Amino acid sequence: MARITAPHNTKRITPEKIVLSILKWTLAAFLLIFQIYPIFYVIISSFKTTDDFRHLPAYALSADPTLDNYITVFTKSHMPTYFRNSIIIVLGVVIPLLLISLMAGFALSKIRFRGAKLMLNYFLLGLMLPMQVALIPLFTIFNKLGLINTFPAIILPQIAFALSFSIQLFYSFSKFFPEEILEAAIIDGCSPLRSFFSIVIPMSLNSVITVATMETVFVWNDYINAYTFTRSTEMKTITLGLNDFVGSFGLTNWGATFAAITVTVIPVFIFYFLCSKSMLAGMTQGAVKG
Repeated sequence: MARITAPHNTKRITPEKIVLSILKWTLAAFLLIFQIYPIFYVIISSFKTTDDFRHLPAYALSADPTLDNYITVFTKSHMPTYFRNSIIIVLGVVIPLLLISLMAGFALSKIRFRGAKLMLNYFLLGLMLPMQVALIPLFTIFNKLGLINTFPAIILPQIAFALSFSIQLFYSFSKFFPEEILEAAIIDGCSPLRSFFSIVIPMSLNSVITVATMETVFVWNDYINAYTFTRSTEMKTITLGLNDFVGSFGLTNWGATFAAITVTVIPVFIFYFLCSKSMLAGMTQGAVKG
């Protein structure tokens, strides 16, 4: 009777593989430290006093951490107003952008009409045009219309320049959306508009979260639009508000500055990490189906 022996593991661990593995993990650790250190530095610096900045090394923790910097940010500055303005601008950009781009991408992929391909290419031309080249013409137009120092002046350009990418992503997803589902809904008496909001949007959730996450981070960190189209303290965003802690002759309140940076960045990190899984899934759908 023949003996049946289990196959031997022929995979050998050679010194070269050990060295390669060590180098790989060393490089990964270095990159991790390289990316995390700036965040760590900002957070620990937000609890330092003025004397700590003068006498302690940059990487050292404060012997007597203080919350005075955060109290200064929220009680002795206009940061609450800047937070409100940034939230208004983010909502004013993201919500219309999602609605317009999702409807446009779905219509271009499902509705058969002459010039659909030409219209899609027209929208894609926006990817070739950076927003910065249009700032001066936009400032001139908004100035003549009396829109300088208003929310529409900050919101409208960001919607316009984000449409190209958003429409392309939604078009890629909608192109392979099952038409049988829509046909079944219409046969059951569901109107096209109701089908769109009840079926298409829920099934496009990953793509919606992808666009919402990317645009929220971009708008929240935007500086150039807010700087160009605002004039008063009441209309400043959080990115502009960080300059408030720089006094005359360049004297900077570093503790309050790092505290303001911390409360500015933390909400973006939390939002991004909560949505990162769905965002990656949405980008994968757009890449594979496009």
